[in-house]
Amino acid sequence: MDTDRIPDIPTIKTPLEALLERMDQGSDFPALSRTINDINRLVGNENSRADRITEIILRDIALTKKLLRLVNAAHLGLFGGQPISTISRAVVILGFDAVRDAAVSLLLFEHLANKAQGDELKAEAVESFYRGILGRLLAASLGVRDREEAFISALFRDLGRLMARFHFYEDTKRIEALMAEEMLDEQSAALRVFGIDYDQLGLGLARHWRFPASILHAMTPLDDGPVRSGIGEGERLRVAANLARDLHLELAGKDPEAQEQAIEALCQRYQAAGKIDRDKLAETVRKAVETLRTEAPIIGVDMNKSPLLRSLARWSGAMSADVPGDDALAQAREQATADIDGVDDAAGVLAQGMQDITAMMLGNFHLADIFKTVAELMYRSGLFDHVLLCTLDRPSQSLVGRVGMGRKAASMRAGFRIPLSFAPDVFHAATAKGQDILISDTAAANIRARIPDWYFRVADARAFLLLPIMLHDKPLGLIYADKSRDDLRIPSQALGLLKALRNQAALALRQKL
Repeated sequence: MDTDRIPDIPTIKTPLEALLERMDQGSDFPALSRTINDINRLVGNENSRADRITEIILRDIALTKKLLRLVNAAHLGLFGGQPISTISRAVVILGFDAVRDAAVSLLLFEHLANKAQGDELKAEAVESFYRGILGRLLAASLGVRDREEAFISALFRDLGRLMARFHFYEDTKRIEALMAEEMLDEQSAALRVFGIDYDQLGLGLARHWRFPASILHAMTPLDDGPVRSGIGEGERLRVAANLARDLHLELAGKDPEAQEQAIEALCQRYQAAGKIDRDKLAETVRKAVETLRTEAPIIGVDMNKSPLLRSLARWSGAMSADVPGDDALAQAREQATADIDGVDDAAGVLAQGMQDITAMMLGNFHLADIFKTVAELMYRSGLFDHVLLCTLDRPSQSLVGRVGMGRKAASMRAGFRIPLSFAPDVFHAATAKGQDILISDTAAANIRARIPDWYFRVADARAFLLLPIMLHDKPLGLIYADKSRDDLRIPSQALGLLKALRNQAALALRQKL
């Protein structure tokens, strides 16, 4: 006898899960989540994290360019005026955490800017970046050691409200209506509409993206009343993020007299938390406007979309947006960022990167950093799908994979082991005689027999280039670069620069032996 089918019991979602599911239906939110998750889950030693974050950033050409522009604008004056033209070099100079924070903040900002259809949302995107700058500038006065962590904490302090505005705009208009009709505060109205308030949504998103505990703590609201000096770096970071948010919100849309009163009230609330007074806060507002004016073109936004920032510029006495900076450092920054922007062809990327390697070799460099930079430059050129640098393993007398770029770089690095003993294949021909070899079709009948079986298990690309690194006619390394399925076409100028990069790697090896 047939029995009635027991109906499925629907899964009850939490308000956060329901909102995340709605966001996932957007075209770009899943990709944003994947990339931020990939960055935030990086663990291990400094070298492995640096390699992975470089690889993740290089997947996105636009992100790579914006990050390099931002790095050069913010840090050029600290390093002898030498532009930074590779992500690898940025990690060496600034450290993993600073590059991670800059990348994540740019990813969020790009996401917001892409979804900002009207001027109202464009203004909110610009103002989110402004809050991050406020946090960075407040760091010293509040005893926060890491200025860039203060930047990202302040940028993300209002994450829940920002993402709601950009993904659930009509719902946020209902929240505004409830505030007006029932005299509710914003968090209570958001709780009524979404089932969670903006702060809970922001913290839920940050956990979803695997942000570190220090950032999660910094995003947590402070209790009402006077704020005391934070005990420990985490608490000071929290104070910086909340003060940056309050400074922005309390000045927003008010006339000059009301803004003066708001500054006084914030001084009263935060003065015990650090070296805070009325003049310092006003100066911070002014400097943040000027900094944003410098960095806005770098991240590709129009600061004039924000009426608030225009009014803050007038109130704080910040210089007119029409007056360009005329000091030597400002001009050098403009030139450095222009240099990054103006390079799109393979030869240009390689030539510009040679400057990075030359600068590195003039100092006390590490071979690993040289190899990472060479691999990145070759990969960024757009000529190859994978790049792998192999070096000599003396006990086994073979060349083994050390540094790689590309989708399958990790597995290729583990699988490349090229014996120096005789073998009738192209790898031995390259390393034994110091010959540069370009294989245009690995499936060709006259070539297939000259390629070892292990290669097809590890890489199996259609075409590849071999550039041996020799010292006194002995192979110390090999640069491998491939095109997985397409033709490998290398313009003559780019090929010359690739060989020059190989020669730089050989010179670096020679200096360290």
